[in-house]
Amino acid sequence: MTAETKRNLQTNTPAGVSLLTKALRADGAFALFSGLILLLGANPLADLFELFQATALILLVVVLLSYAAMLFFFAGRNLEQAGARLAIILNLTWVIVSYAGLLSGWFPVNSAGKWAIALVAEAVMIFAIVEFIALRRATKEVVG
Repeated sequence: MTAETKRNLQTNTPAGVSLLTKALRADGAFALFSGLILLLGANPLADLFELFQATALILLVVVLLSYAAMLFFFAGRNLEQAGARLAIILNLTWVIVSYAGLLSGWFPVNSAGKWAIALVAEAVMIFAIVEFIALRRATKEVVG
């Protein structure tokens, strides 16, 4: 492998988008998709999870769409390492709050809602892990 080909694989050229960029974009796509599902199905989902009002879901839509916009902004720019650090912190915060809320009973949802919260928290944890690995690789490439 030539030095130029290797350099292209480490940067955000069409020949090789970095793992960090892919991780941020995938996390952003998941947040965007989740936000759109909640936006389009707020009332039916509130009924399914036995929420008193769909207002909490609409607030969650705003958070998810804002988060997705932030991730897409950082992905593929010189700021992607800072964006990844922020994404990891926010993802871990999401997971901690999700499980703390489930264990303490903060979330007024039925068992279907609790399962949904837990499954989303697990998916978010996977994004945090992948972003952490990608950030470590990107940091090693810059240093090494």
